[in-house]
Parts: sequence; C-alpha cells; structure tokens
Amino acid sequence: MGHREIVEHLLEHGAEVNHEDVDGRTALSVAALCVPASKGHASVVSLLIDRGAEVDHCDKDCMTPLLVAGYEGHVDVVDLLLEGGADVDHTDNNGRTPLLAAASMGHASVVNTLLFWGAAVDSIDSEGRTVLSIASAQGNVEVVRTLLDRGLDENHRDDLK
Repeated sequence: MGHREIVEHLLEHGAEVNHEDVDGRTALSVAALCVPASKGHASVVSLLIDRGAEVDHCDKDCMTPLLVAGYEGHVDVVDLLLEGGADVDHTDNNGRTPLLAAASMGHASVVNTLLFWGAAVDSIDSEGRTVLSIASAQGNVEVVRTLLDRGLDENHRDDLK
C-alpha cells in the first residue's frame, strides 16, 4: 500500500482531513514538506485537496502549505495548491510570502510558478527585506535573473528600520 492509499484508507475510516498536530500542522502541510514526486506525495496533496483540506490553513507560525512547499522547492505541490485556491501572497508571522520563501532557498522553478500565478514581487518581510535583496544575499543568481527578467525594479530597496 502506497502513501496515497494509506491516506485514502484513513480518510475513509473517519480521519479528519484538517486535524492539527501540536504545532498546528495538518496532513496537507506535512505532505507539502515531504519529497513529493519521488515518493508519491504530490498525489497525496491532490487527494487531501479533493477531500476538502484547507489549502490556506495556518500553523502556529502562520505558515501555510504553500509557504512550506515554496521553502522546500516542490513545484508540483505549489501548482496543486495554487490550482486548489491557495493564496499566492499569504504572509507568515515574519512577513514572508511563498515568493520570498522560494527565492531565499534558490528555487527558481517555484519562483517562476509563483510569478505566473501573480505573486507580488514588491513584498517586504517583517525585517524590511525585499525578495530581490534576499535572493541576492543568498547568492541565488538564477532567481535574481528570473526576478529581473520578469520586470522587477532593480532599484526596489529594502525598508530596513
């Protein structure tokens, strides 16, 4: 029995699709964290969404499954969550959006996907940093090029306090 079959079995026998663990994470958040394609977790994400999982559920840090998938670079999960109605510009407790998360980790394919879905490129996190400055500070040349190619103003400055 694979991961999808196990989750399907649990749901069919009364497991609550939006049940939270002690940190406020749901099965959808955990599935977004896991290695999706190679282990079949993208199909688990799809199943959970089909069964009514809340795509914008916030954990105790106000991180959503989309933010988690952005950090982890799981572009297939990012697509599924956005197709399921996830908020492309949701911010966590630190003001980070999925775009800021993906850019900070150097996930250019996720950055492209988020931009395609209309992610705001001018967002600033709670420390006053822009997505461009975060990507630059991390040395993510491909992400920086992607942002500039998509029309991000290279003069967009941090708002450090």
